[in-house]
Amino acid sequence: MIETRNVYVQLIELCQQQLAEGQWSVGDRFPSERELSVEHGVSRATANKVLSKLVSEGWLEIRRGAGCFVAERPTLFSKLRQMDSFTDFARANGLSPSTEVVAFDSPADVSGAVRDSLQVKANERVIFLERQRLLNGVVVIHEERWLPGKLYPRLKAKDLAASFYAVCRERYSLHAAREDATLRAAMAPKKSGILGPTLCLNGAAYDADDVPLWIQHLHYHGACFEVYHASDNVATFPRLTLRLRDDFQDQLSR
Repeated sequence: MIETRNVYVQLIELCQQQLAEGQWSVGDRFPSERELSVEHGVSRATANKVLSKLVSEGWLEIRRGAGCFVAERPTLFSKLRQMDSFTDFARANGLSPSTEVVAFDSPADVSGAVRDSLQVKANERVIFLERQRLLNGVVVIHEERWLPGKLYPRLKAKDLAASFYAVCRERYSLHAAREDATLRAAMAPKKSGILGPTLCLNGAAYDADDVPLWIQHLHYHGACFEVYHASDNVATFPRLTLRLRDDFQDQLSR
């Protein structure tokens, strides 16, 4: 039975501890709102908030019509790319998400460095896409991505109005087994409309056979996001997360 004092915080910490200790494996179904409510003697509203928090922090992922399932262990990189749940992240924070496809092309002048990183030959197609992710109409993430065309046949701009990762998984059966990235402070491209510094993440993803799936440059609005580190004995690994700054969220919520 969960204590009544700070019941929401206590249940969050208990679930995080159980997940960190491996009580459920990646891909396992997590207890539902009703099941959490009954097991721990909390209201369904509290259980719902706990699930939303665990989803927004990357511990769980939502499968429409099926419930919540255990995601891969949260890492800084998974937080920064927001996985495939930008929509869930936004709604968990009471905000309205949207995506704009700015560019979708197969340029002929792809640099040698990009081709080498994607392991594609000079005559092979490379797809370039550029998107903006918005919260309540404000651009908070500017995304540039290069893809080896042979892995994404018949991909169109209209396919990218929602989750890129869902398209990879559901349409092309592509799953990132490894991701490398660097994080630094930078100015966003002028065309992005983001003013001021950003958290710039440059990275690449590979499948289980080490085949490159994409290269990406992501600019996270520096006035919107902050990297948060929690250090306690709840989890067995550092919990580094990307979260909305309180002052920015207050501004967006007005």
